[in-house]
Amino acid sequence: MINRTTILLLLSFIIFLNSCEKITDEQVPLISISSPYNNQQINGNDTVFITGSISDNNVVKSVSISLRNSNDIPVLPTISYTPNEKDFSFNTPYFFDDLHMPSGQYYFSIQASDGNNTTSKYINISYGEIPKTRTGVFFYDNSGNSTSIYQLNANSANLFKTVNSDFLGGAANSYGQQLISVGQYNAKIMAYDISTGSLVWNTAYPNSSVPYYTNIFFHDKELYVGIRNGEIRAYNSNGSPTYFSNVQTNYYPENGLVHDNVFISEEKAIGNNTRFITAYWTNSGTIIHQLQLTEDVVDIFAFTPNKAVLLANDYTTNDGKIQIYDAQFNSKSTPFGLSAGTIIDAEEISTGVYLIAQNGNLVLVNSNTHSTLPYLNGINANKIKYDAFSNELYVIDGNTITAYDFSSKSVLFSYTHTSPVLDLVFLFNK
Repeated sequence: MINRTTILLLLSFIIFLNSCEKITDEQVPLISISSPYNNQQINGNDTVFITGSISDNNVVKSVSISLRNSNDIPVLPTISYTPNEKDFSFNTPYFFDDLHMPSGQYYFSIQASDGNNTTSKYINISYGEIPKTRTGVFFYDNSGNSTSIYQLNANSANLFKTVNSDFLGGAANSYGQQLISVGQYNAKIMAYDISTGSLVWNTAYPNSSVPYYTNIFFHDKELYVGIRNGEIRAYNSNGSPTYFSNVQTNYYPENGLVHDNVFISEEKAIGNNTRFITAYWTNSGTIIHQLQLTEDVVDIFAFTPNKAVLLANDYTTNDGKIQIYDAQFNSKSTPFGLSAGTIIDAEEISTGVYLIAQNGNLVLVNSNTHSTLPYLNGINANKIKYDAFSNELYVIDGNTITAYDFSSKSVLFSYTHTSPVLDLVFLFNK
């Protein structure tokens, strides 16, 4: 009886010891990377091979390779493997093909796990972004309920798309690689893929006896539209709404500008010529300030923090004016005078420097030096468009588009279309 009891106690003690014993694997996988090397320079559109090996005393169960920015956020696709072997070698191509990835410092994170232990190796790189290039110049014409978009190729043009709509304005979304046509009475916004010509997104409302959309402009990947019912909306590359505000009752927006965290809008009364300049918070759409105008604004441009330049025509004389609007203090001033004559169109050349079409001439207006300077005389223009990237000026006069080198003022080419050219936009690769 004693022997049996002793044996049972001994067996219980052995079982207890076995249950308390832990078999641990404290050895982490070993990572070796031969490519890329630390601080290697890599440029957009490069393909880099991630070459290395990983070993473990038991088994390498999982491997991940990711490229991360300074905030530890993955910026390109992560590559994953499940080797389930003790030694794993890889020679993985990694494509730097993101058009929108900016220059800067990044790092590769190569992570390996054996199921119990995880380790990482980091390789720093310097990245140079894909260069910006202009990929096309496009213009719009219209005949009733048919709007056509053409690509301008020096002194010739190719049809890109015909849209079943009237026309208010066009826009190029380089980020989304889209060309956009906005109707006026037809109340359509149509965005087309530049590669395929297919419709990417659209909005369509019932036709209106009065203009439905009242103005459009494009800013930082988003299309902004003013609506006669008093709404201001913005849409992203997917056609999703990103901004909304209401102007005062019985008014509608005519011009707009996004400046820092403020949206500045020129608004006209329905039925009379009363106009206001209004500032809204961009994050909420609520009104900050409002000031009555005595002029019809041609365009609004960002100037200094909280300030915008208004190029406008006086109600009484119809002569051109330059004014500075201060959104913080809700005030405007006239820093200097312009020559008599109506401003037909205006375009920003650089911050504080503008080109206006006035009296059959093109005139430089400099709000930094409070001065004007003749640019080209005897040039009739319905619209002027400046491409700062190529330093080219496009002048539209009825059916004719004339392109100039802005610095030398020399004519690059001229193209005469079969009908009036209503708008012109520049498209870039990103």
